Amino acid sequence: MEKNVLLNHIKELTSPVYPEKPGHDIHLGAINNIKCVAFDFYGTMFISAAGDIGIDENRDEGNVLFFEEALKACNFKILDEQAGKTGIKEFNQTIERHTNEMKKQGVDFPEPDVRDIFYDVLTALKRKEVIEGEVTKDVATLFVVEFEFRSNTVWPLPDLLTHLVNLKKDGFALGIISNSQFYSTLSFEAMTGITVDKFGFVPDLQKWSYQYGVKKPSRSFYRLFVDELPQFKFQPEEVLYVGNDLNKDVIPAKHFGMKTALYVGDKHSIRHEEKDLIDKHFPDLIIDDLSQIKECLE
Repeated sequence: MEKNVLLNHIKELTSPVYPEKPGHDIHLGAINNIKCVAFDFYGTMFISAAGDIGIDENRDEGNVLFFEEALKACNFKILDEQAGKTGIKEFNQTIERHTNEMKKQGVDFPEPDVRDIFYDVLTALKRKEVIEGEVTKDVATLFVVEFEFRSNTVWPLPDLLTHLVNLKKDGFALGIISNSQFYSTLSFEAMTGITVDKFGFVPDLQKWSYQYGVKKPSRSFYRLFVDELPQFKFQPEEVLYVGNDLNKDVIPAKHFGMKTALYVGDKHSIRHEEKDLIDKHFPDLIIDDLSQIKECLE
């Protein structure tokens, strides 16, 4: 599947969304000796209607409709009026099967490639005569885009690129540690007009979970990032990691000695209650605007 085709589909399926600040307390202060600022993607750099990557399990009725629309967009003929409902059920069973198989291989927090999941789902639906049409890897890839960007609207935070450029100008290396799928980097390019690499995120300091089959909060996933730091002569304590999830972002990053910033600027992406912010897990910063990062690092 050509990248430009996928980019065009993403552009057609997305429209601006904006953060809704919940009025969460913030905690700012000077942080010294930082050389790298690494970011989570969903809920931190990009607003997500679901608050995270993937299907919002609280929107079953909507997901059924989105599944059917995605089937039609990929030129499948629907043979069963329950195709959407059956498809969602098949998806849940398939991802559970893939996840369990990976756990048996020792992966603590598995991240299957969703293209493989939906290839199996579409193959099963065709075998059961729920749909009619050609099932290929390219078709499954397009289906993922059609379904994902219908079921989970994403959009960059206001002035995201400006905030990132300001950090780059101040000499900070930029990294990413993200639960992700292949369409994550495509969404960045589709909505900003530039690839993640060309923008300036350091390739070796980008860790996208689907590429490794493991996701946050696995410490083995964070270890992949930490193991890259020596080549840049960075220490973990010279990294500020910015994320929206206390358990998936702050706690594991702190375990490796990184400084942490908890983003609380959008109510959809908050994953904790304020009572959870005990001393042991309290981030170095609590921010509700990405501009506050630069202020605290000056």
